[in-house]
Amino acid sequence: MKSFLKVLSVSALLVVTATAASAQSMDKLIADAKAEGMLTTIALPHDWCGYGDLIASFKAKYGIRVNELNPDAGSADEIEAIKANRNNKGPQAPDVIDVGLAFGPSAKKEGLLQPYKVATWASIPDDAKDPEGYWYGDYYGVLAFQVNTDIIKEVPRDWSDLLKPAYKNAVALAGDPRTSNQAIQGVYAAGLALANNDPAKPASSSSAR
Repeated sequence: MKSFLKVLSVSALLVVTATAASAQSMDKLIADAKAEGMLTTIALPHDWCGYGDLIASFKAKYGIRVNELNPDAGSADEIEAIKANRNNKGPQAPDVIDVGLAFGPSAKKEGLLQPYKVATWASIPDDAKDPEGYWYGDYYGVLAFQVNTDIIKEVPRDWSDLLKPAYKNAVALAGDPRTSNQAIQGVYAAGLALANNDPAKPASSSSAR
């Protein structure tokens, strides 16, 4: 369904692949989608942000098949899937992606996206969208510790707690930070916390660059 959109994640974004159409009416968009008969998604696990219910509702409402590629893929995997299928109009070419905010501008620069402005475009803050409609912030994630209290009895309260001997071999990231936006956010947050706790550095030195 090369006329549909893409959603971007954790610092989330909505973007559209280079095969998508821009500036269509919703009726025309739905008609074209039904004529094509299939929407190809990638990296949309059913237990993440309600995607399972959203996909089921989409299929029920429009009667369009949803081809789900690699639900557990990371942002970099999604971008590579677009690149690998730039000239492929078959089922392996993603129509929509859900990636970290930084991937929107870079994907636009590489010519991987098409512009599309949703009905609620005006309500999206300017700093969370591309002015031409190539990507926009769709939702955001709040970083938190997830603890298995069956194993860990004393729940960590701050990043510095993770350095205690009690947590040795008990800490993990949510994926590979080279390809997972959620994982790299964990690394980034830990770095900010370390800078703030270093007495040799003023608190302001932890500002993002």
